[in-house]
Amino acid sequence: MNYLLSLSISLILLFSASAQDQMYDICPLKIGEKVPESVLITNPDGDSIEFSSIIAEEKVIVVFYRGGWCPYCIRHLSALGQIKDEIDSLGFKLYGITPDQFDSLGVSQVKSQSEYEIFSDSKAELITAFGIGWEVDSTNYIKYRDSYGMDVEEWSGEKHHILPVPAVYIIENGVIQFSYVNPNYSVRLKPETLLAILKSIQ
Repeated sequence: MNYLLSLSISLILLFSASAQDQMYDICPLKIGEKVPESVLITNPDGDSIEFSSIIAEEKVIVVFYRGGWCPYCIRHLSALGQIKDEIDSLGFKLYGITPDQFDSLGVSQVKSQSEYEIFSDSKAELITAFGIGWEVDSTNYIKYRDSYGMDVEEWSGEKHHILPVPAVYIIENGVIQFSYVNPNYSVRLKPETLLAILKSIQ
């Protein structure tokens, strides 16, 4: 592990530990609930589209992640990308959602070498609608912006300071079939577990 990666992980460990209690104060959508409609997200070209349009009459996997600055998120995106062909063969489509602004989405795709679509929810409207958003308090925001150069406003282009608890949702016909939401940022849904779940709900 090189020095810069080690430093990045160390900073995120500090950031996440200080905010862990806040991340537990969420109320995610549950299995059997319908996903929110009429919420706009943005593609890498800067075009706004309704979230409902990408899941209409399809079986999809939606991965919410914190941003291109998060090495745990990048590793997870990369791991899921490695099973994309198997996901496709089971009839599912894989999408990523992040609060990063649209012109930063390429950072995630390059770092993770992912070939699936990633969308920006920079205003955190979809993240909030799914009940997985938590807000970095002003003290921690200033501390990590000024001391470590980790500026969530710069990444999102917004002032809200909302990040998602990392989550994976399986959705069919607009209804949640499975959800994995874990405030422990370092524990992610394993690709092999996801594949087993997909096969079980076929």
